[in-house]
Amino acid sequence: MDDEGNLPTATTLIEKGILRGYMCDRISSKQLGVKPTGNGRREAYNYAPMARMTNTYMLPGKSDPEEIIMSTKRGIYAKRFAGGQVDITKGDFTFTVLESYMIEDGKLTAPLKDVTLIGNGPDVMTKVTMVGNDLKFADGGWTCGKNGQSVPVGMGIPTTKVSEITVGGTKVKA
Repeated sequence: MDDEGNLPTATTLIEKGILRGYMCDRISSKQLGVKPTGNGRREAYNYAPMARMTNTYMLPGKSDPEEIIMSTKRGIYAKRFAGGQVDITKGDFTFTVLESYMIEDGKLTAPLKDVTLIGNGPDVMTKVTMVGNDLKFADGGWTCGKNGQSVPVGMGIPTTKVSEITVGGTKVKA
């Protein structure tokens, strides 16, 4: 049960590039005219529940991760993340990359430091060109921070190629 007494459901957000649903609590579900999805969560009893992540992941695709790297002339391979933030009203995000490498002519080369990925979620989703078959879930320690609350979440993603994204203030095309 979520913190509003709703049963959590499998909620498909995006399918084959099409928006299919939303993470909803009781309030947002009424506004959208849909059923609550079990995403009404709060940090503790003295906080109001709100719509937020639970276990969020991207389904694996068909590409081999090595194929994705080999298909990239110039880019950045972001291996591990250290956190970030999302403006949920606009979809704008900033993520700090903990471990990353240059991709040059289809090969991982120099390690990079101080890498930040910046963009708009709906826009970047339109630029996904390949999805790996290697879905991995994070080892834990992630939280959804919202309105001063922090709630534990699970998440996972396969290797994903994006044709264009802003890296530390500079657009990089794959």
